[in-house]
Formats: sequence, structure tokens, C-alpha cells
Amino acid sequence: MYLLGLTTLGDSAAALVKDGQLVAAVEEERFSRKKHHAGFPYRSIKFCLDHAGITLKDVEHVGHYWKPWILRHKAVQAAKAAFISPAMFKARADRGIAQVSDSYLGMFKHPKRLREHFGDSSFKFHFIEHHQSHAASAFFVSPFESAAILTWDGTGEDTTTLFCRGKGNRIEVLKRIKLPHSLGQFYSAVTNYIGFDMFAGDEWKVMGLAAYGKPRFYDFFREKVLTTNGNGGFRFNIKALDHHLAKHYEFPETIIREVGPPRLPGEELTEVHWDVASSAQKVLEDTAIHLVHQLKEMTGEEDLCMAGGVAFNSVMNGRIFHETPFKRFFVQPAAGDAGCSIGAAYHVWHRKLGMPRSFVMEHAYWGPGFTSDECRAAIEDEGLAYETLPDGVLLPRLAKMISEGAIIGWFNGRMEFGPRALGARSFLADPRRSDMREILNHKVKLREWFRPLAPSMHAESAEEVFGVPHHDPFMITVIAVAEDYRGRIPAVVHVDGTARPQMVSRKTNPRYWELIDEFKKITGIPMLLNTSFNVQEPIVCTPQDALRTFRNANFDALVLEDHLIVRSGNE
Repeated sequence: MYLLGLTTLGDSAAALVKDGQLVAAVEEERFSRKKHHAGFPYRSIKFCLDHAGITLKDVEHVGHYWKPWILRHKAVQAAKAAFISPAMFKARADRGIAQVSDSYLGMFKHPKRLREHFGDSSFKFHFIEHHQSHAASAFFVSPFESAAILTWDGTGEDTTTLFCRGKGNRIEVLKRIKLPHSLGQFYSAVTNYIGFDMFAGDEWKVMGLAAYGKPRFYDFFREKVLTTNGNGGFRFNIKALDHHLAKHYEFPETIIREVGPPRLPGEELTEVHWDVASSAQKVLEDTAIHLVHQLKEMTGEEDLCMAGGVAFNSVMNGRIFHETPFKRFFVQPAAGDAGCSIGAAYHVWHRKLGMPRSFVMEHAYWGPGFTSDECRAAIEDEGLAYETLPDGVLLPRLAKMISEGAIIGWFNGRMEFGPRALGARSFLADPRRSDMREILNHKVKLREWFRPLAPSMHAESAEEVFGVPHHDPFMITVIAVAEDYRGRIPAVVHVDGTARPQMVSRKTNPRYWELIDEFKKITGIPMLLNTSFNVQEPIVCTPQDALRTFRNANFDALVLEDHLIVRSGNE
């Protein structure tokens, strides 16, 4: 039996499940080349069907990650905003009208869209609550038979945070936190206060910048903006900082008086902005620890699953790993809304159809892949010189090039599902070079100086590098690097002595593991510097995307499966 899962607002995506096994999953942005693509994922659906060699007629159930008729709570919140300020009400009303007319009502047309575009089919269409899709996306693909589940983001229909317990093929909802109290909306409002763009997903930038600042505005944020209470909840004071006003770069006098004027987009980043980021990050972390402790008390479980956009905050995750009673935790690689496509499909499979669990997500490689012949044809269409080499020759040669300072575009197998490159579509470089962060950020990626870079490393070397046992295949946690290792890998160690590692398994990505091993033979370092293969666009998907980036960006060589292209002058 085939089930299709859909995400259709921002970060639209599709996932296909066959008899409980994930077959394919991909974000629409990979095809459209528009970051955080919003809209119906026609090309993602086509990829999933084509990859499985089926048509829509073979799909029996379609799960969708939103219930569009749940509107009452948002309408009440908009009305309440009118008593605070006309501007706040207008920001909510304008957004709400656009969402209802363009997005929510349009969801009722999705079954028709599918049949019109992909042919007649007798599938049953299911609208699944947003946060329950998140919960399913985390727990049902985790290795745990039972676990506590915490989902948190900007908002779903009306819920921003969901506490659950999972056992077998069931998920029990224990507690909800609703609008306006939202960790995601708090963090996105701070994102725009610092002059970034929440709609571009710039929350990453706040987390990266926070490491350089001091939390000198912590007391203000903790006491006046984001407060916790005795029953394991929290409150977001929109009178002091409002997400909807922040979308328009408008901010209440309360925060301006305490923190200073907001930074306009494009203005210089100063220490004040570093300190705002640091303060907001620490408040988010402390609030998260508070909630996780509450969930532990509610469930008594030893393992924790998390999903939602807030679960991408890898610095927060590192503290949860170190400072809470949970023994193990699981965050799948597309923890944001794209991952709800997986969650919607598995919610139908397990909760609506009652099927037992049989799948664990051990890797992220669920997107498009291309054969050696397809890669060769693309290279020849570009008229570029290349060599085709067996891995026994290619991988040692690449490792030597990297050890001598080369930056490599690495295109290998099926691409990653989720926002992080994990050794399928990556830029690779030497983590030992202290200047490599500046080179990659400024000369290749064309992005801010403070953006961190990450290590991909042998899973077996985790305790050697970090001093504690740790397994993270999805680059979802930031933890402290062992003191004696920090000086050996300066390009991937953050200013505070931490790193965000990917543990590479020989089982799930043997070719990438072997490349790291060749680098280790030369240098003694069991890792490579890894950052996403893209320049100001979504991660490259096709050989043509990779070749276009090679033409336009400043890096030394490109690997397309078993083909090597070396830029002239770098031979």
C-alpha cells in the first residue's frame, strides 16, 4: 500500500511511504530553486511517484499536514490585538485575510489538484493537525518503542507547542500551548529586530551570531518578554515584542527603550546586535530546558523525540542533551514543516490504519539521485574536461587535494531531505585550516563572516573528539569539543569551543565514510569540513545545478559521482 504525505505552505514537500517503509521525500525548493518554496509541491510529488515507478492511481491514502478549518483561536487573538494597538491588529488582520483566502481555503482543493495534475485516483484524503504531523514525523521514524515527544514552532493551526507520549503505533496528546505564546514567533521577531529576515529563514543567523555576544539583555527578555511559569509552561508578551509587527520591522516602544533601536536590514552589525542575539538565545534555551523537564515529569520516559522549527536550534539541543534527564533523543533531519510530509503519511499509516511500526530513519538520503551516465552527459553538455576514476583512485586523490587546501564540490548519491548537507551535496574542505571559515564564507558561499561550519566525522571517533559518547547523524546538536582537540580543527570549532557534528556511518553512506578515512590516513584527523553545496540558493539537486554553481563560484574541483572536474590552474 502506498501513502503520500504533503506539506503545502512554506517549505512545501512530498513524501511517499510503501507498506510502512519510507521510499522518497523531497522539498519543492530543490526543483523550483526558490528557498522555502510555498505552494503545492507538484514536482516533489512527481519525483516521489516516478522514483517508485507508480502513478497516483496506486496511492490509496494522502495525508496533509494541516486542518484548514481551525481558525477560531487565531481570529480571537487578532481581535484581542485591537485592544493593544491598531497597528498590531492590522498586522494580524492583513496576514489572516491573506492566509484564509490564499492558503487555507485553497487546501480544500488539494484532492482535485492531485487528480487534475496526476490522473484519476480513488485515494482517501486526510487532513492531519499540524503539530500531530510534527509528532508523527519524529516518533514514528525514531528507534524508540516509547518516548516523550515535544513539538514546537511558530504555530500550526492554533497550537505552538505540543507535549505528547508515544508508545508503539500510538501518540497521546498530554498538553498544548497556544497562540500568542510561541517560542518560534519569539525567535523570529528577534531575527527581524537584528535586521535579518524571518521569511528567508534567517533564524540560523541569530543562533550563529549569539556565540559572539554577551547576554546583557537577558533579564529584560526573561522578565518582560518570554517568561516561564510554575506549571511547566511559558508566556510570550506581545506588548513588548510582537511577531506580526516584526514582519514589517515595526517594534513596540518597550523593547526599543530597553535594548535600543532595531537594526535596519543592511546596516552594520555591532556588539549590541551580538548581545541581543546572545540574550535571546539564552532565554530560548532556558525556556526549552524548563519545558523539557516538565515533559519528563509528565511522561516518566527515558527517551525524547522533538520536531518543529525550534528543534533546529542545535545550540539549544546541545543543552538538552547535557542538562536534562533524558538518556537519548531523536530529531529527524527535516524537523521543520517539510518533515510534516513524512509525519502526515505515517500518522495515517499508524494512527488511522492501525499498522505496526517497522521503519527507523537512519539517514537523510531520500531525494533525487543520478547515475554516472546522467552526470557524464551533463558534463559533456557543458563542454568541460573531466576524468572518470574508480573510487580506489578518486578518493585518495580527493583527500590529498583537500589536505593541500582545495575546496571540493561533492555530489554523491541521493540528496538529503532537510536543510542540512550531510555528504550527498556538500562543499568539503580541510578542518585544520584556521582561515578556511573565512575563505568559504566570503569567497565561496558569499555570506556573513560569523556563519559556522561543521565537521562530518567517522561515527566511531565521537568520544575521541568530544570526550563523551555522542551519536548525531543529522548535524542537529552543538556540543563542546574536547580541549585537546580544539586546536587541531579550528575551522569547525565555534568561538565558544563547540561544534555541530555529523556522525557518518559506514553503513548508511559508505562512500563518504571512505573519503573521510582517506583524509584520516593523510592527516590523522577523522573528519572533513562540510557545508552545504549552494551559493545563495537551495542546495544543488541535479548535475546541472552543480555545474552551474561550479561555473559561477570560486572553488577548486567538482565531483559528480565518479567524474572529477578540476578547475584550470588547480591540476
